[in-house]
Amino acid sequence: MKHIITLLLVLLAIVTKAQNDYYQPQKQPAPAKRTYTIVLKDGTQLRGELVRQDSVEAVIRTNNLGEVRLKTDQIVRIEQEGAQAEGDVYPNLFPQTMRFAPTAFSAEKNKLYFRNYALYISQFEYGISDNWSVNASFFSFVPTALFNLSTKVSLPVSSRVRLGVNAQYIGLRDGGLFNGNSNSLVGIGYVQGIVTTGDRRNNTTYGLGWSVSNGELSRNVVGTFGLVRKVSPKLTFISENFVLLGGGGNVDFAGVVSAGVRFDRRRHAFDLALYVPFIVGTKIAAPLTLIPFVSYHLRIGK
Repeated sequence: MKHIITLLLVLLAIVTKAQNDYYQPQKQPAPAKRTYTIVLKDGTQLRGELVRQDSVEAVIRTNNLGEVRLKTDQIVRIEQEGAQAEGDVYPNLFPQTMRFAPTAFSAEKNKLYFRNYALYISQFEYGISDNWSVNASFFSFVPTALFNLSTKVSLPVSSRVRLGVNAQYIGLRDGGLFNGNSNSLVGIGYVQGIVTTGDRRNNTTYGLGWSVSNGELSRNVVGTFGLVRKVSPKLTFISENFVLLGGGGNVDFAGVVSAGVRFDRRRHAFDLALYVPFIVGTKIAAPLTLIPFVSYHLRIGK
């Protein structure tokens, strides 16, 4: 119990500090006078000189409309035309997910995304609308052995807060990874509620999820806490963390903490991270284990 209280106090301090940072407008250094294209949620594209950008708004000077002020929640992405120089700024093009855990941001409408996790798991995601997306994940080498179908619906409740619901079906063919003659399919559902605060560059995400089997919700709850912070023009810090509540038995508390960076590029990104699983309970002595992780993200098409 002391371990749990200590962990909760540390987590509370981190959350408080993160919220103070995110809800205060943070001015970014003024970019060089180059041509940018700003894509809005309604499909509008504005082209011109990016005068100013901070966590609240962006100001672009166009030839036809003059200076236009745009709130952050209106903007899908900002791209610099012909961006290839060392000093260029690349946004986080994949705010709809941390690494494994989803956020309450949605995939861009009519855009297809591809991800690969440590070579073994591949995923395709498609944005049906600004608030609804679907994706399919599978074991890269034998797709029918392990797969995951999911959909996410999310809505903004203010300029800085979004709510989302993510539903998944996970299928595992019994013996499919090791015994090609088995045709038995084992499936389980998973439903998660998500709250994300902040913008697409800097945000925090909280989630609670339950597994679903035979039409019933599990008593075990999976809690999620994640932090995303743009730390440099081409680098994003990401920490996604999970905790299992109600495990029962000798386990009082179990979970996974992680920290890593995303190397942002014009249309793709690479993730490098470390995951640390932990278990707290009576008569349980779990050794410290560091699990390295790598993933690749790609937005297909323009």
